[in-house]
Amino acid sequence: MNRPRVLVMSRAILRILRAPPGEFDYICLDDHADRDAFLARDGAGIAVILCSGMERLDAARLALLPDLRLIAVVAAGMAGIDLDAARARGIAVCNAGDINAGDVAEYAVAMMLAHRRALAANDAYVRSGRWVEARLPPGHAVSAQRVGVVGLGHIGHNIAQRLAPFGCTICWWGPNPKPLSWRRMESLADLADWATTLMVAVAGNDDTRGLVSADILRRLGPDGLIVNVSRGFVIDEPAMIAALRGGTLGGAALDVFDGEPIDGSGWVDVPNVLMAPHVAGATVESLAAVMQGALDNIRRHFAGQALERRVV
Repeated sequence: MNRPRVLVMSRAILRILRAPPGEFDYICLDDHADRDAFLARDGAGIAVILCSGMERLDAARLALLPDLRLIAVVAAGMAGIDLDAARARGIAVCNAGDINAGDVAEYAVAMMLAHRRALAANDAYVRSGRWVEARLPPGHAVSAQRVGVVGLGHIGHNIAQRLAPFGCTICWWGPNPKPLSWRRMESLADLADWATTLMVAVAGNDDTRGLVSADILRRLGPDGLIVNVSRGFVIDEPAMIAALRGGTLGGAALDVFDGEPIDGSGWVDVPNVLMAPHVAGATVESLAAVMQGALDNIRRHFAGQALERRVV
């Protein structure tokens, strides 16, 4: 009996999946040097893709998979997927929805706290032996922050909920009004003018590419902090680096970058930045949950059942 063929876009996903043996025929795209050539030759019969949402799944690559019916994404973001092409082909797309939103929000808040209270700088200060000479200047009280949340979806809502007990004043901006207790600003520019800390959690897609522009960074100002757990391309990265170097932006805490992975060399002399390698949503618990959620949807697909967290 032939098992259904499932294309896994990376070895990393396959390692974490822990799928029961014998259920599906998993094909790892990383095992093939010329990936498009492999798909052109052997793409027929592949019904499902399992991916992170960042890999290239444009119309040209999808065309190499004539029998594709489902793209199961193990994350919330889908920046690499041509959703219009999938929709036109009748290919369903499901993501992780809010499965790991709490963990991403937790990390965003942790980065904000670490930056505002200068945890890394103070650790380095003690290790270097300089404590015997003097203390570092004080950090900022978290309770004094005016926090602007950019995008109040699953992650942004969880960020606001987690920050509220600290006593921060919270406002937000997004393209669509929502019936929430937090005030929605009329524009992102208004939010940046008001905020001392900007938490970027908006969906990463073509509509939000470059959303946080040089002007928005200027409005946030020399004491302002920007935290990004969205996608790197949502912020004008060269403008942010220039603002940090020039002192017109106070600081940045970044889990995501424009063009990942980065080697870090372009950030060596950039001051007041805290960086992480896109790990905000990666906890033992959340990885298991998003993988199980994707696997459940694959089973639902082959069983002819309704899919969960479907976006297309």
